[in-house]
Amino acid sequence: MQGLGILKEMAVENETFVHCDNLIKIYKVADLEVIALQGLSLDITEGETMALVGPSGVGKSTLLNLLGGLDRPSAGGISVAGWDLVRMKDRDRVEYKRKVVGFVWQQPARNLLPYLSARENVELPMQHNGVPAGVRRRRALELLEVVGLADRADFRPEQLSGGEQQRAALAVALANNPPLLLGDELSGQVDSSSAMRVLDAVQAINRAYGTTVVLVTHDPLVASRMDRVVTMRDGRASTEIRRRQSLRRRQGEDQAEQPSAQEEEWAILDPVGRLQLPRAYVNTLEMRELVKVHLERDHVSIWPREGDERRQDEAERAADGGEAPPSASLWLTTGEARSPAGVSVAVENLSRIFDLAGEKVHALQNVSLEIPAGSLSVIKGPSGSGKTTFLHLIAGLDEPTEGQVWVGERSLAAMSPQDKIDLVQEQIGFVFQTFGLLPFLSVEENVQVPLRLLYTPRPERRALVQEVLAMVGLADRAGHRTYELSGGEQQRVAIVRALVKRPTLILADEPTGQLDSVTGASIIALLREIAARQGVTVVVASHDPNVHEAADRIFELRDGRLVETVDQPRGRTGHGAAL
Repeated sequence: MQGLGILKEMAVENETFVHCDNLIKIYKVADLEVIALQGLSLDITEGETMALVGPSGVGKSTLLNLLGGLDRPSAGGISVAGWDLVRMKDRDRVEYKRKVVGFVWQQPARNLLPYLSARENVELPMQHNGVPAGVRRRRALELLEVVGLADRADFRPEQLSGGEQQRAALAVALANNPPLLLGDELSGQVDSSSAMRVLDAVQAINRAYGTTVVLVTHDPLVASRMDRVVTMRDGRASTEIRRRQSLRRRQGEDQAEQPSAQEEEWAILDPVGRLQLPRAYVNTLEMRELVKVHLERDHVSIWPREGDERRQDEAERAADGGEAPPSASLWLTTGEARSPAGVSVAVENLSRIFDLAGEKVHALQNVSLEIPAGSLSVIKGPSGSGKTTFLHLIAGLDEPTEGQVWVGERSLAAMSPQDKIDLVQEQIGFVFQTFGLLPFLSVEENVQVPLRLLYTPRPERRALVQEVLAMVGLADRAGHRTYELSGGEQQRVAIVRALVKRPTLILADEPTGQLDSVTGASIIALLREIAARQGVTVVVASHDPNVHEAADRIFELRDGRLVETVDQPRGRTGHGAAL
């Protein structure tokens, strides 16, 4: 094929292609500042394939937007292929986006025009760059062949499957031969089989053109196909996995050497010496605030404080009026765990099929499971696996294509529309990733909204709101507008708004997605205590491994199917860690 391998011949081995130095990005929403990136430093080698992973809200897409020239950092430095993206003028930024970077989005429609064929879509970016018609056509057909769509070149997007549309979008992103390809959740709207074909196309592009690839993903299958996997936490690179190929000859066999992948996991030490310990280590050893560090001959040992010493410290701080650490006591400081006041949820052979542009998308396929009353259950899985669809179906906000849903002893299929409205208003509380608070109302007025819909008398309404706000330490913020609160405070308001009507079931969609890990930990503890102390059934859809760790039961979805159910015992202990 004409042009194959040209970029690889120009590449310099181990040359830094992308350089991020102490990147900071702060977004301002009304009077609230959200720190998306907090001193991120990262280098990417030319021709490398890399996955960015981590819970929602840790800064992955923000970093992708900075690399793509779609946004500017608040501080720090960033360069790609010699282009300084901080000092770049607007006219240079347009040229950079046309020639250096290609974007592929989770929704293929963002790359494809519906009234053009696949070939015409690939030709369009080249036409904007003044490429002659004959060259455009040859290049478009070449790219479609690389991604396995040579026989679909004259088909419009509506005539392609979801996976084929995503591969066509890849070809569009590479039309002008950019040396950097950025992708955001490429497998989010396709099944596993189609996702593997998309990844085959990405790797074929990398081999053919030497394209540097950076993908944001929640899908472990996508991450497993990359040379390097960087985990982000709290706006920084935390840990990474590096894979390298080596040749091995089997003992006693006279045959050619076979390639073998070797994998190593590392914690990332930034230029000023900061190190983020893996969250699993911190949780297992119950490390908090102060740890002891010892320099050994060839490594560093890190030890948590003894339990008695830590508890005494916390008690003294609480006695002095200081803020208690994120823990169970934040929610309920008196009383014992109650008998379940929540409701069980059961689904049988649940399926939901959406019709998108003539293509049937199986969001859920024959899912059967039971959620015990008074438990904290987590629905996990990559983007597009059906988590949010499942929450909508058990809440009665959507109708299944097939199957049954029971909330307690009641079948949703047997309910009238008014019965479902009453169920949602009276028994189900919702918590969203984006908080869903009304900015023109105060904290107290936001929490009162569900009670107003139930026509709760004003004196009772005010008493209930004051009670729940006191439970989460926000009594002194009752008169504030929501934009005057931190992200963690806003999420606590959203949770007590769901709780104030005393529901039997709380449904939460990525409740820690926009919070840092410390604030997220307090939200997880709060949800844990709502289930344990109040007996409310809590169901959370989440990518966050810290939420998974707190759950009583985990249901894993993939391609709309239930692939695993895990019951988790409570309690973990440990003593020390060595690095």
